[in-house]
Amino acid sequence: MAQLVQEKLDIDTLSILYPDLDTIEVKVTVFPNATMTFEPQFPKDSVAYDTIKIDSILHARLVDFPKVNPAIKRGIPVKTQFILPVIIKSE
Repeated sequence: MAQLVQEKLDIDTLSILYPDLDTIEVKVTVFPNATMTFEPQFPKDSVAYDTIKIDSILHARLVDFPKVNPAIKRGIPVKTQFILPVIIKSE
């Protein structure tokens, strides 16, 4: 999943707009009905970044994400949340 998110974000201009930003932590939520949401998590000192612009780029790139099955607990689909570090650029 991390590789697919990185591939989708590599084609965008995040590394050009924010050259000092190398990793974004994304909170991924998989709901019981197999829908997903992606929320970027920024550090407290994220004043240097336009969080709304990064959020909109993230949502625009991750709309056609492949179907992911929800977690199963005792035979019932449940909501799952996890933080996924996405590397924007590597040296």
